[in-house]
Amino acid sequence: MIRRYGPAPYRVLFLHGGPGAAGSMGGACLELGKTCGVLEPWQSKYSVAELTEELDEQIRDFAAAPVTLIGHSWGAWLSLLYAATHPQNVSRLVWIGCPPLDESYAPLINARRMQNLTVQEAKQFAKALEILEKGPEEQKAQALKTLDALACRADATEPLEDNPDIPAPDEKAFAAVWPQAAALRARGTLLKAAQMLACPVTVIHGENDPHPPQGVTAPLTRLHISFTEILLPRCGHTPWAEKYAREPFFRALCALL
Repeated sequence: MIRRYGPAPYRVLFLHGGPGAAGSMGGACLELGKTCGVLEPWQSKYSVAELTEELDEQIRDFAAAPVTLIGHSWGAWLSLLYAATHPQNVSRLVWIGCPPLDESYAPLINARRMQNLTVQEAKQFAKALEILEKGPEEQKAQALKTLDALACRADATEPLEDNPDIPAPDEKAFAAVWPQAAALRARGTLLKAAQMLACPVTVIHGENDPHPPQGVTAPLTRLHISFTEILLPRCGHTPWAEKYAREPFFRALCALL
């Protein structure tokens, strides 16, 4: 499934996070679609390899390549993997709230999240994570909803009103894709892919995002991979949906396109 915003040609694609958070970028697409043609592909496959193939089909069928890929969270990783193997189709990468590219920074995420939750919420968060990793199958859908709700609370700084049209996260997609993606990071595959990039990279990150920005910028710097960093003050993980970050976020995006 793919949604169109604004007029053709479509040279900008927003890639949602999760994995399994299809539709979560709708608000950002709607706003940017006021100034240019935007596509919002919904990821529907259950492996990293299939998701990369699916994205290639969506670009070939609906977009005017080369395109700008704007990836949020997990979507930033997908954009990286795609651009490394299909450089002719990508003119620019924009990563929003990108998770750490280096495994050593990963433990900081939940540690930073817990600081933004109450004691009771932190316990619920840890329990939901445990169920997703090794709990009964019949409990995983509810655990993912709990995790998503608490992560949204912990990740955002002054969130705007929720969009009721965003579908529930796909528990099966998360359970199938995330372990594969985490393994790619652990093996250093993401950083190897970054070394193959042939297009400009812009890293947009909130200062208050539990995903530490240095988990992205430090490895890129160490490997001498060129990038531009935009650090948004009073901003968490979803700048388009946060009171203080929304305006500067779209201003920065429009300046890139």
